[in-house]
Amino acid sequence: EEAARQKERESRQRAVDTLLRSLRVPVMLDRIEQLARLSVSRACGFAALAIVTFFVGLSSDLPLALRIAGLMSLLACFVLLLKAQMALQRPYKRTEVWLLLKPEERPQAAIAQQIIGTVMRETFLYFALHAGVVAAGSLFLSLVLRIAH
Repeated sequence: EEAARQKERESRQRAVDTLLRSLRVPVMLDRIEQLARLSVSRACGFAALAIVTFFVGLSSDLPLALRIAGLMSLLACFVLLLKAQMALQRPYKRTEVWLLLKPEERPQAAIAQQIIGTVMRETFLYFALHAGVVAAGSLFLSLVLRIAH
């Protein structure tokens, strides 16, 4: 009877362990996505600060300021596209996301490259799209203002 209870406890423990592992993956992915957005948005924030500084410095000539802001945003878009292209090959241990993850949050080495590389690629593409939209808007407004004058 004691052996049967022990066997039942072990069976329940295996079921709980399996459940916890299956719940851990979505939580881990959410955390990795959150940290990837943090990492890329921080870098894009510094780029945006540089672009806004140029824009303010050239604000006496608004069409020129908008054109420069558009070109710099386009440059940021291209850099993000390049980073997205290289994300799958970049060693996962050299990413900011890996450094920000607590050891217990990190995926196993066998799948870490694929998970982190894919999440970083998607995040770079997301921000590249927004940088491209800002670039297009700035360049369009620059053109409109130039034609209006």
